[in-house]
Amino acid sequence: MIMRRIFVQGVVVLVGILMVFGTVMAEKKGGTLTIGRPTDPVALDPALETTAPGAWVYFNILEPLLVLDHDMNITPKLATEYKVLSPQKVRFHLRKGVKFHDGTPFNAEAVKFTFEKAYQSKPQARWASLAGPIDRVEVIDEYTVDVITKEPYGPILRSMAMCYTGILSPTAVKKLGPEFSRSPVGTGPFKFKEWKTNDHITLVRNEDYWGKKALLDQVVFRVIPEEGARTLALRTGEVDFIIHVAPTEIANFEKDKNFTVHKATGLQVFHIGMNLSKPPLDDVRVRRALAHAVNVDYILQHIMEGSATRPRSYVSPGVFGFKDMNLDKLYPYDKNKALALLAEAGWKPGPDKILRKGNEKLTLSHIAARGRYMKDGEVTEAVQAMLKEIGVDVNLQFGEWGSVFTQIRSPKLDHHLFTLAWITTNADGDYSFYNLFHSKGIPPTSWNSYRYNNPRVDKLVEEARATLDPKKREALYGEVQDLLAKDVVMLPIYNSNMIYVSRNYVKGFKAHSVEYNLGFGETWLDK
Repeated sequence: MIMRRIFVQGVVVLVGILMVFGTVMAEKKGGTLTIGRPTDPVALDPALETTAPGAWVYFNILEPLLVLDHDMNITPKLATEYKVLSPQKVRFHLRKGVKFHDGTPFNAEAVKFTFEKAYQSKPQARWASLAGPIDRVEVIDEYTVDVITKEPYGPILRSMAMCYTGILSPTAVKKLGPEFSRSPVGTGPFKFKEWKTNDHITLVRNEDYWGKKALLDQVVFRVIPEEGARTLALRTGEVDFIIHVAPTEIANFEKDKNFTVHKATGLQVFHIGMNLSKPPLDDVRVRRALAHAVNVDYILQHIMEGSATRPRSYVSPGVFGFKDMNLDKLYPYDKNKALALLAEAGWKPGPDKILRKGNEKLTLSHIAARGRYMKDGEVTEAVQAMLKEIGVDVNLQFGEWGSVFTQIRSPKLDHHLFTLAWITTNADGDYSFYNLFHSKGIPPTSWNSYRYNNPRVDKLVEEARATLDPKKREALYGEVQDLLAKDVVMLPIYNSNMIYVSRNYVKGFKAHSVEYNLGFGETWLDK
């Protein structure tokens, strides 16, 4: 009996060893992974590009001190350890023996250079406000730095784990100047090779990488704007992997053994933003009317087709500080309620069924791009049609993503509405509530493209970011969301999931909840 138990245990151990050994041995080095994606980046320097099309690429080139793993835990990257010395100071011990792609040594001076470039440039890097009130970086020795904030700042460690904070080669920045934004140099598993605008970007393996070397020889990001064309390219083998899959195709891909569907619960809220400084959207009754006029359930069922979920707040449930704003109960789809609110605001139907106030038609201008987000064009057009049903004329203008993004980020936004999705990259409420809704955050200072101004919200988000007590911070963000629900700053449409599809020979890839964290350092091709 004892011998039988020993034999069985031995077999189990042997099988386990073979499984592990087999997995390791199965990894194959070499090959090119070709990715079909909808749009080109604005730039490849985080100082200028804080949206996914750029981050998908530079996440593989640049590395921050810390990173959020797939379970959203903070883990070391270019820092080996950290210690919170005070509410305003964190000490980081840096990884030794690391070199940038151009041969420049990675050290404390490079960290200091990166943060000074972001915070001391005029204007500041686009990510500077997102990372919080960082005052300076002090070099303690060659491999030790202190990051110091202007005030106590609860989310500092999560800020250091954002993809935007990847450390740059000081040598390359000084040598390349503005061209660095098109040919970044970092410490990551892949090196930049070339960028042909609106066609492709190519990365190659970093043979001198400090960690486990990438298995792929190359990663090619191809621009294929139409989702139908991307799907066809995947099916024919023209590409190996696609971003933004047509919802109608997901179930078909899941049933087909030739493909693999990769999923993660996302942190992104797709919405129609409203410019509150531009009449008539300065009237909360009009904004509430628009909220009642949009049939979110119809969009989720007939356009998104199960690939997204109904938003319950202006941030995703996976974000610290989330509170259910009960948007479906406060603003259910109700055209009669919408019309009553508009009538209360002085808007009456004209002979052409478009609402008027005197001789003024209720016309709203709306800017959007196609292909940046899943079904963004179709959803935007559906919202336009729904608003027309209550007599609101929407002048919809589609443009290239870079142009639309620039307009949304401009100090003076000349449109009433804009289509956008906001992802809380570090999964902390401060990232969204402070940057999106503080009255001092009008672009380019920060990200309040809504031109929202509520002194009580300002006070709450200021207090929340300076508080280290998690329960107190949650309570403060809860009140912020209660106020936002009353004020109606945006029209949330869906919470997106991260969904990618690859050929079945693509192995080792794992989808991340943060859309920007699209890493291919462990991906390999079984062919």
